[in-house]
Amino acid sequence: MSRILFADGEPHIRQLCLEELQDEGYEVKVTGKAAEVVRLVDSFQPDMVIMEVILPDMSGLETGRMIKGTNRKTRVLLYSHISPPGDLSCWGADDFVVKSPNLDGLKAAVRRLLPV
Repeated sequence: MSRILFADGEPHIRQLCLEELQDEGYEVKVTGKAAEVVRLVDSFQPDMVIMEVILPDMSGLETGRMIKGTNRKTRVLLYSHISPPGDLSCWGADDFVVKSPNLDGLKAAVRRLLPV
């Protein structure tokens, strides 16, 4: 079973995505802080990190670069209303999905990026 770490500053978004991704068959952990993302990448060893571009304690863009600097196999998907500037790879991201109440786009991106 693939593991996903989901980070967003809004508790209701975290809960919604936790439930939806678990229903898709993934093992999911959620957090609201970038510092926790960095810690959980080491302990939880997710196959993918999905995170908001703007987190309360650090930019998701900066966090993505940190993740890719230490663990290149972990896929990073940015999920936000704010499109990241420039080339996604310079931010340590594999893809970007616009945040929406309909999670079909998010789930499709996860299926595309995670090996079966």
